[in-house]
Amino acid sequence: MWRVWIASLLMLPAGCGARSDGELLKSGGGQQSMTLSAGGSLPSKADPNAAPHAIPVVISLQVYHLTAPFGAISGNDEFWKRIDEDRIDVATRDLLLKNGLRVGIGRNVDWPYYKGLMGKYPSSRSIPIHTEVGKEGNIELPMRTNIPEQNIFGLDDKNVDWGRTFEKCDDLLGISFVASTHNPGLTIVKVCPIVHSLKREFHVSVMNNEEVQIDFNQPSYLYDMRLEAMVPLNDFLIVAPSRRAAVSTSLGGTFLVTEGKTEPIEHVLVIVPSAFRIDDPATGDGK
Repeated sequence: MWRVWIASLLMLPAGCGARSDGELLKSGGGQQSMTLSAGGSLPSKADPNAAPHAIPVVISLQVYHLTAPFGAISGNDEFWKRIDEDRIDVATRDLLLKNGLRVGIGRNVDWPYYKGLMGKYPSSRSIPIHTEVGKEGNIELPMRTNIPEQNIFGLDDKNVDWGRTFEKCDDLLGISFVASTHNPGLTIVKVCPIVHSLKREFHVSVMNNEEVQIDFNQPSYLYDMRLEAMVPLNDFLIVAPSRRAAVSTSLGGTFLVTEGKTEPIEHVLVIVPSAFRIDDPATGDGK
């Protein structure tokens, strides 16, 4: 199982060189100080009537950033037949579709299909990004940079239109995770669009009555996307453009569609949570 291969990511000595996507699914660099193994329960020899022992685990996210011609994945009916879109809150799912995004939960057993699909498109690529291991964490994934000016329009959860203009900006997706304390085996994953833009202020100097221009970078979090999902450890979250992403000023069109040399390119994220034990299974002692 490829998830077991990912577990070896945390078991090899630090300092390993860069590897290909296929190799990263099997090996990588990490710390040796932890005793880590694939998450899950082990047969217990203890009293069956005793209270269950909570297995200490930490989480790591692997984020695969896939690219393909626009519509090759987002408009592929065979692809979406394998995705469970009903696992996402209905109101959240509908709001995302209106804003140009389509999300769902894929199953680990179907992973070979997704990898094979990517190989059919010459412009497809996969760049795995690994978060730090912990009970929670976050990363920011750059999507577009050095944009002179852009307008973004969307709908909020009350179906009210909104719009904003940004200058000299970068577009990113913030991805965070938290290990669920009430539902062991589930990871809460959130994705939020972020725009880092130039903000300009003018101040008048008291000493010489001169106007001074101050430029600084201002992050704007576009919470109207409102993407949050409970992802089982044996599955993964898919974030892709919807058909409404064809509108370039939509959230999906802004963050998940870019210009290509001959045609638009869509960006699809595969977000995979993995759990690892941090105790010694033989003794149950934490590290």
